[in-house]
Amino acid sequence: MPWWSWLVIWTCLALALVAVFVIAAWRLFRKAVTVFTDVGTLAGTTELPAAAITEFDSDDELAILQNLSAVRARRRRVREASALRRDARQAVRIARGRALTRVDANSRRWF
Repeated sequence: MPWWSWLVIWTCLALALVAVFVIAAWRLFRKAVTVFTDVGTLAGTTELPAAAITEFDSDDELAILQNLSAVRARRRRVREASALRRDARQAVRIARGRALTRVDANSRRWF
């Protein structure tokens, strides 16, 4: 084999290697652009929940760091609010059930 054939073979191999690197770099660049676009979209969508979190009261700290009476009072308020909601739902269910089962016997024609 003449010496110039080795030169042609190694030149082709080097060009193929450069082509593979260029293709890989181009794909990596496109993926990076897509990631940065998605991160920008994600940052825009997380601003709303972050703003809502800052609006909460500051007494929602860890219970272990608060006074025992404050924790008990807060828990009592939560239970009372839950009981009120539960009673309201039950009253609505009972009213709906009575409306479904109540029949005015005077307004019915029996025979």
